[in-house]
Amino acid sequence: MANPVNGTGKGGKSFQDRELAARVRSLTLQECEKALLKKKGKLYQAVLLKLAGTVLPRLNEHTGEGGGPVEVGVIYLPKRENSVETKRRSAK
Repeated sequence: MANPVNGTGKGGKSFQDRELAARVRSLTLQECEKALLKKKGKLYQAVLLKLAGTVLPRLNEHTGEGGGPVEVGVIYLPKRENSVETKRRSAK
């Protein structure tokens, strides 16, 4: 028996659901853009606060521990006799 909600019979999302979701996302993004361009109002403040946590860089993404400079430590290991090197294939 087909699933009465989405019509696929498998319990998954139908193509129509995906199209609707895409339209809703587009409309939502357009409304958010309008609110941000106005730069005033409660919707502007709400959208800005919501986006601030994901859009703005976090302190630890471009600074080192405690807000200081990023320190990169490199450890050179001595090559042992009779060792075999393995080569990695690059991801394509």
